[in-house]
Amino acid sequence: MVGMMRTKEELTQAIRTQFVNVRERGRMLAQALKVRADIAATRRRLRSTFADLGETVYTKLNAGEAVDLAENLSEFKLQIEGLKAELRQREEALKVIMDGEAEEEQAAE
Repeated sequence: MVGMMRTKEELTQAIRTQFVNVRERGRMLAQALKVRADIAATRRRLRSTFADLGETVYTKLNAGEAVDLAENLSEFKLQIEGLKAELRQREEALKVIMDGEAEEEQAAE
């Protein structure tokens, strides 16, 4: 009978561990989804900024104005560089999450 109790306790512990793993995986997947959404939003902002840059250049060209790239467009350059850096950070964060997820799966096997 004592042998039975130990087995039951071990079973309970195994089930608890499994629930913790499932909960942890759920948390990681939720994090990954959020970061993916952030990446998509950053990419949209980047495309929109490039579109604004193109429109600004076109408007100046169309008006026959000289386009001084350094002066007129330096703000766009800063904005684009900032968004690209943000995108790299978010992609790196996603990679860290996904690598962690792969390690979890290997540990479970």
